Amino acid sequence: MIAHMELPLVIFTVLSQMAIGMALLSTARQWNIVDGPSVRTRIEWVTIGLLLALAIAASFFHLGHPLGAVRMLANLGSAWLSREILGLGLFGVLVALIFVAEWTGKMNRWLLILAAVVGLLALFATAMTYATPPSFEAINNALPLVFFGLTTVILGAAVSSYFAGAAWQPLLVSVLKTALIVSLVVNLLIPNMWLSGGTIMRQTGEAYLSSPLYWGQIVVGLLAPLLILWRIRRIPVWLPILLIAGEVLGRIAFFALNASSAGNLGNLY
Repeated sequence: MIAHMELPLVIFTVLSQMAIGMALLSTARQWNIVDGPSVRTRIEWVTIGLLLALAIAASFFHLGHPLGAVRMLANLGSAWLSREILGLGLFGVLVALIFVAEWTGKMNRWLLILAAVVGLLALFATAMTYATPPSFEAINNALPLVFFGLTTVILGAAVSSYFAGAAWQPLLVSVLKTALIVSLVVNLLIPNMWLSGGTIMRQTGEAYLSSPLYWGQIVVGLLAPLLILWRIRRIPVWLPILLIAGEVLGRIAFFALNASSAGNLGNLY
């Protein structure tokens, strides 16, 4: 099951959610005028744009015919994938406009809010893209939104620590610590809950609990960062790298370990 890890989708989802999380926290800081337009915030929005560009570039490697990607916008009325593409495209445009506004010193705070809202809508569309296939029973529900939302908050808070002023660091630590605790509880509970479900859910739960990918995320991406934050009460410069590694392990598990009913065709349930 681990052979098919969907690495382009892993990179796409992790980087795009990191970018959205950073945009949300930058919006909060600039809305409160604690961190107004500056060289630091301009670099931050450039970083957000680059992360999003890398995410979108990675997603093309998942397509059988990358040059036909534009045709995927033709199904906005029925396909969450089309809505995801539109949402991330609009988010990218808004990120570019914010950078221009930062550079010229003519920032409109409502532009920041619009980018944050569009980013959240794009996140929702991404989650729905992976929640709707009924063959994946374990995640044919709200769980993709929960997993992706936690990634957005964790990586957004962690990477934002590179750009936020000293006044924001304690709040970022608090946000990151809370998100890590919630993620740890969710990731420990859900695979065990799957064990009490039907055949497909039980297979998914068993795959998770026996996988080094899953336990790697628990230890590297959740427990170790929590212990670090508890001991030193700040976000050291290397901690976001550890958190990214943990989220990548968890995302590979998400794509590689979820059992599908297609794999059980012809078998007794």
